[in-house]
Amino acid sequence: MIREIIMPKLGETMEEGYINKWLKKEGDKVKKGEVILEVMSDKTNFEIESQYDGYLRKILFPASENPVQVTTIIGYISDTKDEEIPEVTAKVFEKKTQDVVTSTTQGDVPVAEEKQRIKASPAARKLAEDLGIDIGKISGSGESGRIEKKDVEAYAARMKIEQVLQHPEYEKLSPIRKIIAERLKLSKQNIPHYYLSTKILMDNIDNLKEIARKKGKEFTYTDFIIFYTARIIQRFPLMNATFSDDTIYYPESVNIGLAVNTKDGLVVPVLRHLQTKTLDEISTERARLAEKARNNQLRKEDTENCGFVISNLGMFDVVHFQAIINPPGTAIMAVGSIGKEPVVINDNIVVKRTMWVTLSLDHRVIDGAYGGQFLQHLKQLFENPGILDI
Repeated sequence: MIREIIMPKLGETMEEGYINKWLKKEGDKVKKGEVILEVMSDKTNFEIESQYDGYLRKILFPASENPVQVTTIIGYISDTKDEEIPEVTAKVFEKKTQDVVTSTTQGDVPVAEEKQRIKASPAARKLAEDLGIDIGKISGSGESGRIEKKDVEAYAARMKIEQVLQHPEYEKLSPIRKIIAERLKLSKQNIPHYYLSTKILMDNIDNLKEIARKKGKEFTYTDFIIFYTARIIQRFPLMNATFSDDTIYYPESVNIGLAVNTKDGLVVPVLRHLQTKTLDEISTERARLAEKARNNQLRKEDTENCGFVISNLGMFDVVHFQAIINPPGTAIMAVGSIGKEPVVINDNIVVKRTMWVTLSLDHRVIDGAYGGQFLQHLKQLFENPGILDI
């Protein structure tokens, strides 16, 4: 029996996905529940499991930067290797094969046959095909000039650089940049943003960092910011909520997303159950998720159900900025750099370490007074953190 593999709909707003890679090749035996491919949507990689036992017979869409609409048939699985695949599939591949063989010839030898004579590893051939690269133009570094996968990767990188140099005003968006662009556009178009800012004195947080350092524990400012923000969010549940279809959803625990910059773009892994976590636990979890994000290893469960996000650009000497809300969340807090400046305390001018924070809030859910009270309590706790058991 022939069974379809379809591009799954992995979220309410998902309309298309990108196939990162197939973990099985045509003809391979697969088991029900076994991961057969990876799909990217909404900046997150998803492992797609086979729904059936059998053999992977056809891959209709190889890994590429081109999106595939949800519910589209992307491949076929059959119970046995000799079952006839659907006519429509045969026609698709028959046309592709015919195009390759007849489009260009060199003398009396078809190009497809000529390419087969080129010494290249299967992985190199597959990658070149996926990237649309003529493998005959690549110089091999393997034995007897054999083309390896790394040779194809290096050639593709050179071609991209040359393309940018020839057309510096153009650059095609990567799949993850397309997703980021679409989500942020929808956020600004559909969410009525407003902004609240305050300046926070950070000397007491500095003192706590120094106490921890003497005890052999190196915490970042971000660790402290997450820790204390989670304590205040407990008192302001709307800050922790998500909003969709005219409904406010309150999670069972305090969850905070952390904006992480990667080579492919911005992603937001989520730290969960923060109301019960110590500073030490938060620091460990923050580092673990940031590493997963930078290695493109985040899964769906690492990024979903997040109402409040922290975006810290202080390490780039950014003093003050306004961030865009990450839907379906209701708030994002932009954190600037920490620096010394003169401030007035009890009518005296003293030098203090200060930090600007700016809330971007969804006015459909959070009123100005509510957001102002949250920011006021946050400022008070940051400036008077008390003695922390670290």
